[in-house]
Amino acid sequence: MSAIGMSRGKGLAISAYADYSHDHLVFARQQSCAMRAMAWENRVKPPKSWSALLGPWLGLIGLAAIITPFVIY
Repeated sequence: MSAIGMSRGKGLAISAYADYSHDHLVFARQQSCAMRAMAWENRVKPPKSWSALLGPWLGLIGLAAIITPFVIY
């Protein structure tokens, strides 16, 4: 026996004549365009990354830094 518990003789082998395709090896949601087009797939938008939020916030801080001296004086 080997370390994973299989005998050394004729072990696990995928035959060249076996009936398998790429569709059998992946989840249906990953490959189905019809599933992605369903109404419930686009209800919740994915969250933005921190780097995507950084630009607008830096712009807002810069604008506030320019306007603040005029408001205070």
